[in-house]
Amino acid sequence: MSRYLKAYPIKDKRAGTIAKIFRKVFKEVRPKNIQTDKGTEFYNRTVRSLFKTFNIHHYLTKMEAKCAILERAHKTLLNKMFRVFTHHNSYKYLDILKPLVDSFNNSVHRSHGFAPAKVKEADEPQLYKSLYEIDVPIRFRFSVKYVVRISKPRKVFRKGYLPGWTEETFVVYKRYPTNPPTYVLQDLSGKEIEGRFYAEELQKN
Repeated sequence: MSRYLKAYPIKDKRAGTIAKIFRKVFKEVRPKNIQTDKGTEFYNRTVRSLFKTFNIHHYLTKMEAKCAILERAHKTLLNKMFRVFTHHNSYKYLDILKPLVDSFNNSVHRSHGFAPAKVKEADEPQLYKSLYEIDVPIRFRFSVKYVVRISKPRKVFRKGYLPGWTEETFVVYKRYPTNPPTYVLQDLSGKEIEGRFYAEELQKN
């Protein structure tokens, strides 16, 4: 609930590399559950065996869009990185990763009003109330039948970190009052697109 962020640099996404990083994580904290996307770096014999050894339940996110909390943290961290890259005219990130993560963890988060690094066990009831018990009106950015484009998957370090969008357009078919809101799309022939999308992944045509 604290939104505390950890980030580890990796050279590649091979099973052995990912397993090594998880072992490092488990020395610091032992989660009961781990949620990931369906990437083969997570779904392989080596990593599955590691999770079994540590008695960790591993499950798949149901949406094509990844966990909203992680996506927001990822976007915030990358935005901070690219400001530093622009200032230094360099894409070297190993030396700045930890300071940026520390900055993230020591900044007050609007979602619950705490800095993740300063959250204590005694704060958990207030955290829970802030995150789950406040009745916040859902505000949808897109209406049903809006024509939109979808953000393209692309490499993390593309210069400028600006969104790229599909040439193909889609229609907003359904809206769900999740937190944050999510959308179901159809292509122009009326075929439903698998998964749900966050507003940040869509652009009005």
